[in-house]
Amino acid sequence: MFEISVYAAALAISVPQAVFSDDCASPDLARIALACTGCHGTSGQGMGSIPAINVIPESKFIRAMQDFKSGHRSATVMDRIARGYEDQDFLKLARFFWNRR
Repeated sequence: MFEISVYAAALAISVPQAVFSDDCASPDLARIALACTGCHGTSGQGMGSIPAINVIPESKFIRAMQDFKSGHRSATVMDRIARGYEDQDFLKLARFFWNRR
């Protein structure tokens, strides 16, 4: 448990302040988006083979996340990450990243 807390704290410190200081993002929203930014980039722009998520329309984003969560869509890690979110979180995340295009 301690190792996870230390890792989470180190990750939070290393995330660019732009994720937390955006006017349309509450600290809570920035916190739930943090898991996405590690792979998809601080603006959801994608990195390397990781796809951009800031170009996915809201309904498609939510559906994809629900499918990852339920296991209807295969993934390497997204199925496990999606299980930590509720449907209202998916909506918030879709809007958070769409506004960073």
